[in-house]
Amino acid sequence: MLVLLPFAYLWFRLINNLRLEWATNPQYSYGWVVPFLCVGLLMGRWQAARDCGTTGLQDYGLAGRGPWSVVLFFATLAFLYLPTRLVEEATPEWRPIQWALGIEAIGLTLCAVYLGKGRGWLRQVAFPICFFFVAIPWPTVIEAPVIQSLTRINSAVTVELLGWFGIPAMQHGNLIEVSTGTVGVSEACSGIRSFQTSLMISLFFGEFYAMGLWRRLLLVPAGFILAMAFNVCRMSFLTIVAAKNGVAAIAQYHDPAGILITLVCTAGMWGVAVLFSKRLKAETLKAEMGEQKAQGRGQTSEVRGQLSEVRGPSAREMAAPISLGRSRDSASQFSAFQRLGLALLVWLALVEVGAELWYRHLESHLAPSPQWSVMFPTDNPTFHTLPISPDTAGLLRFDEGKQGAWQEADGSRWQAFHFNWFPGRVAGYLAKRHTPEACLPAAGWKMSSGPELMVMRIKDIELPMRHYVFENSGGTIQVFQCRWEEGMSKQAYVQDETSEFNLVRGIWAGRGNKGQKVLEFIISGYQDSEQAQAALARQLQAMIQIDKPKS
Repeated sequence: MLVLLPFAYLWFRLINNLRLEWATNPQYSYGWVVPFLCVGLLMGRWQAARDCGTTGLQDYGLAGRGPWSVVLFFATLAFLYLPTRLVEEATPEWRPIQWALGIEAIGLTLCAVYLGKGRGWLRQVAFPICFFFVAIPWPTVIEAPVIQSLTRINSAVTVELLGWFGIPAMQHGNLIEVSTGTVGVSEACSGIRSFQTSLMISLFFGEFYAMGLWRRLLLVPAGFILAMAFNVCRMSFLTIVAAKNGVAAIAQYHDPAGILITLVCTAGMWGVAVLFSKRLKAETLKAEMGEQKAQGRGQTSEVRGQLSEVRGPSAREMAAPISLGRSRDSASQFSAFQRLGLALLVWLALVEVGAELWYRHLESHLAPSPQWSVMFPTDNPTFHTLPISPDTAGLLRFDEGKQGAWQEADGSRWQAFHFNWFPGRVAGYLAKRHTPEACLPAAGWKMSSGPELMVMRIKDIELPMRHYVFENSGGTIQVFQCRWEEGMSKQAYVQDETSEFNLVRGIWAGRGNKGQKVLEFIISGYQDSEQAQAALARQLQAMIQIDKPKS
């Protein structure tokens, strides 16, 4: 049990990190199913793995090159867990860190199987264990352009189909405008949800039906085509509902349509997999019959007789001493493997204790920040509160949130968002999820400049404000977004929050689980950025209120 404990803990750390993504990002909600599928695939391979026997280290001996190269790789992955854990504690939402955790947990597990059971076991269980990779979110640099491009294609095809049905529609990025409003806001931010699901399903069925490499590869584009086709059907249906009954009517059909599309896509993939499996069995049976016919029954019997003679007394006589020899070697080699597992357990314990002491030391020196709140200009007669959609609230999961819009006397139009996360494990994770450069291009806006960092001092509070300029056919908007973190100094703020340096610097800045606030303004009516910044400073002076400390 002590040997298995470090590997169980590594998998716990990996799943504990990913569960935040699975729970808050609908695009990866299928991740909850993947661990159970991995276990099911392992059970399917278990008997074949047992038939391979336990060979492991005794195949080579302690002086052989084979095991020590794997031991070296094992030690390297174990050492890399130290920097991975330090960065992961500060920025758990960073996708490369999630992949680093996955590679280390899966790699160390595969090394342990090889060292403890041998190559035969490794060949049998490698795919079920590596199948877990499909539950790890894609790196943003890959996911963002792929998903946004696919969603635009989906929207374009939907607009074309609506034209065939006589429903006028216009595409704006990933959004579709109909006579009653705009459709597709949730799709613009989440992309094609079932595309990753189809990839998971195609890989699962390929393993479940024990297909060859080429058939498994063919299942992937088949799943992609089905996902695209069903998503077009879903978006067309929702858009028709919006055109006929209003955009608000979509809420009644949005989730049921998504569940139905996922089930139908899964059933379609299952049907394709069964078709491939039947063809595979037919080809295998045909090949066996052809081989049997070529050899002839007489020749087959003769060969079998010769084989039985070869497997006669001499083989039985040699079986016992070989078994005893391997048993003696196995005891010493397994002892060596036990020491390797216990060394990993001690190392993981040292890493966890060291990481906790490091961040406790850093956070003990952080000065408390003044508490503040935002008061929208409700005395402005043009001000009106904007409702927060259930999808947005469910995606961001803020503790406090509000948004509003108004018009100033100079003709400029303002829209403001304020979200607050209390201190906790997911505060920084959720606060960093959406930025203007990710969401506004999906709505048809093109970023012409930004982000430009400017730290504004308002009533003794340092606000790291990032400035963007977006354009479309309707004009130009100035966007200012501030993500304020309690206890952070002015020197800690950087222009690009998603840069590698900014994410790694969390090792020296403390864990990102302190109180977080996001304040964002979208301003139209100013062509000059300096005028917009000056107007923003005046607004913040009036809107920011310092909260008195509780006695």
